[in-house]
Amino acid sequence: MALQWRNALGVGNEMIDNDHKKLFALINEVEVALSGDNPVAEALVAIDGLATYTQEHFFREESIMINLRYVKFDHHKNAHRQLIAQLDAAAAPVRQLRAAQARGEATMIPPEAKAALIALLRHWLLDHILKEDMRLKSLHLQNMKGPGSHDLCR
Repeated sequence: MALQWRNALGVGNEMIDNDHKKLFALINEVEVALSGDNPVAEALVAIDGLATYTQEHFFREESIMINLRYVKFDHHKNAHRQLIAQLDAAAAPVRQLRAAQARGEATMIPPEAKAALIALLRHWLLDHILKEDMRLKSLHLQNMKGPGSHDLCR
């Protein structure tokens, strides 16, 4: 079943929310590619697109956190780095199959590798938004109210 964006997942910043919606769509594309006729090639295109967009999103999100003087910035940035490393590790079996295909070997992505990649993508996106990015929601809302001290900037 495809991931569905819900407004309850919004953090109150249009740019971040739009990025998250795009990440949902890209993860759905990875899932579709993994079940396609040429899953290795299709999946790698989708995974590479997801990885690139994720890096761009993290840069934008981190820039916003810096501007808001988010007190847990270092923790959040570290979580981003861990997510990128996890994505790279989960995609490694698919990347290895690309080399085998280039040698003319018949290759199929093992079902357990597909399942692990899909589970990771779904978990890290939803978990990261619900646990980490939701902390930005109250900070963003407080910042919109005007200057003053608030818990997330101390």
